Amino acid sequence: MTTSAETTKRKRKGPPPSPKLSRPDYPYTMRLPDGRTVAVEVPGRWVSADRDGTPAFEPEAVAFLDKVRALFKSSLDKPPSPGYITRLREGLGWTQEQFAERVDVDKMTVARWEWGRLRPSAPSVEAIEKVRKAALRRGVTLES
Repeated sequence: MTTSAETTKRKRKGPPPSPKLSRPDYPYTMRLPDGRTVAVEVPGRWVSADRDGTPAFEPEAVAFLDKVRALFKSSLDKPPSPGYITRLREGLGWTQEQFAERVDVDKMTVARWEWGRLRPSAPSVEAIEKVRKAALRRGVTLES
């Protein structure tokens, strides 16, 4: 028989913890176009189970993985896409203005690149690549 003191001790106040918050991080590896492999841990709150039990990534996880790909993909192979520029900038944690300062262009130029209304010139592509390589050398931490 339990006493009222024991019953009170076992009860938890407030709503039950979200099952999303208690999921372990999900290890994920991706192969890059140049043959390298990158391993990352996707936060567990961004991974759910599909109907058949396989892991399914939430939109936040997809955006996170896109940022990782942008950091490791060279922009010299072909002109960078608007999505590549956006994900690289977001992966670095910079505003359009901060990115523009480092690439030596106007803030509106970066916005036009991201909207797809303008393509970066050859010198701008080289500057973008230089920024990306410098970020990798110093070790960028993507916020989760």
